[in-house]
Amino acid sequence: GRTQIGARTSLQHCRMPPNVADAAEEVGSGDVVSRIYIVRHGDRFDYANPTWIDDARKNGALVSDPPLSALGHQQARETAEFLEGLVKGQSCDDDGDSCAAGQVDNILVSPYLRVIQTAVPTSDLLGLPLNIETGLSEAHATPGGLPSAEQRFAYFPQLNTDYEAMVQVRSTPGHVCPKTSLPCEAFPSSYVHRLQDFASHLERHYYGRSVLLFSHAASVALVCALAKCTLRGLKFAPCGVYHLERKNDGPWRVMRSGASNVDYVSRNVPTTYPWGFQEKHFNNVEGMDLDFFDQSST
Repeated sequence: GRTQIGARTSLQHCRMPPNVADAAEEVGSGDVVSRIYIVRHGDRFDYANPTWIDDARKNGALVSDPPLSALGHQQARETAEFLEGLVKGQSCDDDGDSCAAGQVDNILVSPYLRVIQTAVPTSDLLGLPLNIETGLSEAHATPGGLPSAEQRFAYFPQLNTDYEAMVQVRSTPGHVCPKTSLPCEAFPSSYVHRLQDFASHLERHYYGRSVLLFSHAASVALVCALAKCTLRGLKFAPCGVYHLERKNDGPWRVMRSGASNVDYVSRNVPTTYPWGFQEKHFNNVEGMDLDFFDQSST
């Protein structure tokens, strides 16, 4: 059978209740509860098919913007069904009989193709549009390098082209994307600061609301920016789901880890694997390490 792996041991420095039921009992009728769900994209086509990059270059495609593999699409559909149950479960009446979609106020997605594709089945199931949020962009993001929401719309009518992103990506002087050689945002320094800024926007804009985010493995940094915990040991599985909650102005608590997907995804492959930050990512980065967000000792 499917079991979830290592959800608690990798979050020992994050605020995590003994179980979700205990946390729910602590919420009073006058409390304001904010919820954030963060989902990583599914299996990548380029990882499953290494010759794709050469074919992409030959055909003028952006090599940093691969689609999902067939498995990735399957994972996305399975994750959509899981998310539908998860968010509906959060909006049940006390009698348990009235569970209606609508608990999620918005779905925000990274502008990358594989993320949009991952989010489409959930958009269809929940009946909510997809809003492209550049604040969720991948590491080494290249400003202006991806198709706009209007250009994507022909293929993804789920997109809301009127949405205005909360955070913009800016290139860092002297830094280029290792795949495209185009000017990009520095990783991890500028990327981590961007997610720190984005976390502040989320807290303000979605206070007392619920939002579903589709992004990338490095967005595990967003979990830490909200929960004020270390990056050490945290992983993000393909189509993993992190669920965070906050009561009133209290601390964010991690209700579910996205380190594993095996309780709702039927198949994984080694090429797209649970990813996390390591010490090497912060070599030669002044003033930043794996404990950048950690406030457990303060």
